[in-house]
Amino acid sequence: MKQKSTHLKALALGLVLLVNNDLTQAQICSNPNNLFAIDWNGALYQVNTSDAQIGSQINTTPYSGASANVSNALGYSSANGKFYYFLVDPSSGSQTFVSYDPMLTVYATLANSPVSLGTGIVQGAVTADGLGYYCDDETGHLYYYNILLNTWTTITSKLVDNKGNNISTLMVTQISGDMAIDGIGNLWIVTSSTSNYGLFKLPAPLPTTSKSSITLTQEVDFTTATPDGEDFKGIAFNLSGDMYLSDANNILYKMADLSTGTLTTIGTINVSNGNTISDLTSCSFPVEVLPLSWTSFTTAYQDQQVSINWTIGNASQVKGFNVEKSVDGNTWKTLTYTGFNEESNNYTSSDPNPVVGANYYRIEEIDMSGNSRYSSVSIIQVAGSENNQIALWPNPAHDVVYVQNNSGAAGAHAVIYDDFGKMVYSGILNMGANSINVSNFPSGTYIFHVLGANGSVYNNKLIKR
Repeated sequence: MKQKSTHLKALALGLVLLVNNDLTQAQICSNPNNLFAIDWNGALYQVNTSDAQIGSQINTTPYSGASANVSNALGYSSANGKFYYFLVDPSSGSQTFVSYDPMLTVYATLANSPVSLGTGIVQGAVTADGLGYYCDDETGHLYYYNILLNTWTTITSKLVDNKGNNISTLMVTQISGDMAIDGIGNLWIVTSSTSNYGLFKLPAPLPTTSKSSITLTQEVDFTTATPDGEDFKGIAFNLSGDMYLSDANNILYKMADLSTGTLTTIGTINVSNGNTISDLTSCSFPVEVLPLSWTSFTTAYQDQQVSINWTIGNASQVKGFNVEKSVDGNTWKTLTYTGFNEESNNYTSSDPNPVVGANYYRIEEIDMSGNSRYSSVSIIQVAGSENNQIALWPNPAHDVVYVQNNSGAAGAHAVIYDDFGKMVYSGILNMGANSINVSNFPSGTYIFHVLGANGSVYNNKLIKR
C-alpha cells in the first residue's frame, strides 16, 4: 500500500507540474504575436509588435546571489515555460547562466558555459521543442546547452557561409547581434556593428555534437547598412513568421524585404529605467518565416496574348507558382506552373489564348508544406474579333484542356489530330466554356482544329505533357 501511495503522489505531482506549465503557457503566450525583451539589469518585459510598447516587468522577484551584469542571450522554452539567459555575461570576468520560471517566480542557477571568461556572449535562443539552447560568443564559437541534462557542448569554433566568408572572423568586428530558431528548426543569426549588419541561417537539423566547421546560408549581406547607426541587439519571430529586430537605441524594426534587408520602423521600446534592451525572444516558433510578399503583379494585352508578370519579396520555403485564369471571376483553372528561382524575384508567364470579354488572372504561391497564398486579381478585357472567337487553355495541358467558344453560335466542331494526322478527338462545342479530357493522350504535340457554325476556321498547336 505504501508503494501505491508513493506512485499516486508522484502521479499527482506530475499532473500539478503539467497544469502549471499549461497555465504558464496560457499567461505568458496569451498573445503569441508579442515578443519578450531583457535589459542589461536582467529585467524581462513583454513587447507589443504593433507599437513597440512594453508591459509591466515580468520578473519582479529580486535575484539572490549574483547581481545582474550585462544580462543577455535570452531564450524561451515551450517545453517547461521557462526563460533561459546569462544573468552575468562572461565578458565581466565571471558568468551566471540561469533559468526563470514565471509561474513559480523562481530562478535557478545552471551549469557554467565553456565560454572563456572575458569573452562576451553575443546571442542565444532555445530550440522549437524547448529542450536545447544555443548561443555564440564574440569570437564566433557556437555552443549547445542540453536543458534536460544541464550540460554544455562546444559545437564549433569556425562558422563559414555559403559564399566562402568566415563568419567567425566577422563576429570579431561585428560583435553584436542575436539569434532565433523557427518551427522547422532553422537557426537564424544576425551579426552587427554600429554601421553594418548581416543575417545568416543554419538549416535544420541543428548539430548537438562538435564539428570542425559549420556552413551558414547568407540571407542578408553583412555589408548592409544599419538604419540609424546603431548595432542590433535582438531578433525574434511572431506567430505569423514576421521577423523583428531591436538595436542599441531600443528601436524595434520589422523585416520588410529579406532580399534587400529593408526594415520598417515599429517604434521605440521605452524601458522606464532607461536601460538598453540587450536581447529579444518569443514563445512563437513559426514554420514559415518571413511570409512571401507580392511586390508587384501586372498583366497586359498585346499581339493577341496576355503577358503576366509578378515580383515577390521575402521568399522563404517557396516551392513554386501557379498562374491561374478565370473567365467569370469565380471558377479558376491553372494556366501554367513556374518553379521557385532562388536567384530571382521576378517572374513572367503568358496566356496565348485570352477569351473575348473579361479575363481574370491571379498567382497562387505554393510553399514546401503545400500551403497556398494568392496575389490580387488582375482583369484584362479583350474585344471581339474573328481571330479570338475560340480560346484554348491551359497550353501545355496535363489532364484537361478548356475551350472557350465565343463564335456567337453553338455547334462548332472541334477535332484534335496527333503528329501523324490521326484524329484522336472529335466533338461539338457549346457556347461559352467547354472541357476536353486529354489525360489519356500520350505526351506530344497535337493540332487543335475548330470549324465554326458560321464557317470560320480555328487552328492551334496543343502540347500535352
